[in-house]
Amino acid sequence: MLQSLVLVGLGGMLGSMARYLAGYFVKSLGFPFSTLIVNLSGSLLIGWLMAKWGRELLGEEGRLFLVVGLCGGFTTLSALSWENWQFLQAGKYLYCLGYSLITVLGGLMLTALGYYWGK
Repeated sequence: MLQSLVLVGLGGMLGSMARYLAGYFVKSLGFPFSTLIVNLSGSLLIGWLMAKWGRELLGEEGRLFLVVGLCGGFTTLSALSWENWQFLQAGKYLYCLGYSLITVLGGLMLTALGYYWGK
């Protein structure tokens, strides 16, 4: 368990640093371009990693470091995208739609709740 936590933590640290750098170098200009770029590129990366190497070739350690840690620290949208892709591949279209709607709309509503709760 400790080794798994270290692998996720190291990958997450690198992913978070990359996210910060993306925000630093890509200025928003009235629109959150850095977040958009991070979310889209993180989704591309997780799909590529899983297609290229998958769980079998990455192994549990590689998956924890690269997929859970690096991609997770970079953007959680990559995990949402990967999980929805798995739903689509399994023909679970309503799961995909429901999960997406609940995540986005629920997240937005809870952000508003947290904001007003904090004021």
